[in-house]
Amino acid sequence: MHIDTSLYLLRTFSPLAYMFMAGFVVFAIMAAILLLQLRKQKKILEKTVAEKTEALKFSLLQLEATEVELTNNLAFRERMISIVMHDLKSPLNFVHKIAASLYESKTALNPSDLHRLSFELYQTTFDINNFVNNLLQWLNSTKKNIKLSYTTEKLNDFIRTNCAVYFKIAAEKKLEFNLLAADDFSITSDFSLLSIVLRNLLDNAIKNTREGKIEISAHSDDRLQYIIISDTGAGIAPDKIVELESGVITKKTSESTQIGYRIVYDLMQKMKGSIHIKSAPDKGTRITLQLPSQPYLMIE
Repeated sequence: MHIDTSLYLLRTFSPLAYMFMAGFVVFAIMAAILLLQLRKQKKILEKTVAEKTEALKFSLLQLEATEVELTNNLAFRERMISIVMHDLKSPLNFVHKIAASLYESKTALNPSDLHRLSFELYQTTFDINNFVNNLLQWLNSTKKNIKLSYTTEKLNDFIRTNCAVYFKIAAEKKLEFNLLAADDFSITSDFSLLSIVLRNLLDNAIKNTREGKIEISAHSDDRLQYIIISDTGAGIAPDKIVELESGVITKKTSESTQIGYRIVYDLMQKMKGSIHIKSAPDKGTRITLQLPSQPYLMIE
C-alpha cells in the first residue's frame, strides 16, 4: 500500500519538481564537498600555524641561549683577564725583587746564593714566557677556521725534546721524573696543541709536589690513546675536580691553575679528546688524557 502511494506521488510530480529536487541534491553534494575542503584547509592552516609557532618558540629559545652564552662569555673573559693579570703580576714582582737584590748587593754573592737566585730568576722568567706563549696559542686555537695537523711521533722522544726544562726543574726540587711508556710507543696527534697540554699539566704537577715523583705512562687500544700523568703532590679536592674536568672558571678561588686547566680542557676538546682526574687532598693526582686513535678520520 505504501509503495503504491509513493509511486503515485512520484507520478504526480511535474518536471519542474524533479529539476528542483535534482538541483537540491547537487547543491547538497557541493555543500558537503565544500565543507570537507574547508575542514581540510582548516587543518592545514592549524598545522601551519602550529609549525610557525614552534619555529618562533625555537627562535626565541635560540635568542635566549645566545644571550646567555654572550653573558657567560663576557663573565668568563672578565674572569680570565683578572686571572691573567694576577698570574703575571706575581712573577713580575718576584723578578723585580730578584733583580733588585742582585743590583743592590754590595758584596759578592756566595756561589750558593748566586745559584739559588739565578735559578729562581730562570724559572720565573720561564714561567712567564711559557704562560704567555700558551695563552696566545690557546687563543689562536679557538678560531673556527683553524685546521689541526696530525703526525705520529714516539711519545718519550717528544717529551724529552719538548718538555726537557721540566726534567731540570724537577731535579732542582729533588723530584723523580720517570717516563714509564715503552720507548717505541707512538702517539698520533696535533703535537703543537698536545705540547701545550703536557707542559701545563707537568708544570702544575711539579709546582704542587714537594717531594716524591712525577710519572708519565701511556697505552692505547683500537679506539683511544691514553697518556697518564701522575704525581705524589698535594692533590685536588673533589668539587674542584668537577670544575677542572669541565673547563669551568669560577670566582671560588684565584688559583692560577684555573686558566691552565681551561686551556687544557679547550685544547683537548679541539683534539676530540677528554681529560679525567683522580685525586684527593694529600694523596697525589692522576690525570688521564684520552685521544682518539685515528683523529684524522674524525670530522673537524
